Amino acid sequence: MDIVIYATLCAKGEERSTAYRLLKEAISREFDVDALPEIDRGEEGKPFFPQRPEICFNISHSHGAVAVALHDKDIGIDVEKLRPAPKRLSAGKSDKEFFRAWTATEATVKRRGGSIAVILHNEIEIDPFCRVYENMLPGYYVAVSPSYDADIRVENIGEERR
Repeated sequence: MDIVIYATLCAKGEERSTAYRLLKEAISREFDVDALPEIDRGEEGKPFFPQRPEICFNISHSHGAVAVALHDKDIGIDVEKLRPAPKRLSAGKSDKEFFRAWTATEATVKRRGGSIAVILHNEIEIDPFCRVYENMLPGYYVAVSPSYDADIRVENIGEERR
């Protein structure tokens, strides 16, 4: 199965609810599933479908954008708005350099089942198959970290329909 990324823009403050609507739409289109399956979380907080283990997914939302990745293997995704990088974390990198590296690192950690705390307290080696997209959503970086080198299909929904 190809990795599929669904991405959309939404109103600020609506990211979480939009993420779950987008996840439902994505699994409906890709797996012909009518209802969102029950979601559970692993020890480090990674979400999964206990009754549908063949559907692996990951979600991310940030400052008016949402991204969902689907695959049949572990997958991680991160979306971040390009903005001034936090000075205490950027170590002299430009905003673009920082967010490109940050999204790749966060997607890698999420695929492995870790939390953001891992990033803040450890140096993380980015997965070799991780890909960062700069123009999937205008003004945002989207990174996806698959378990292996797989084809990626992007379903850019654009701005969420109301």
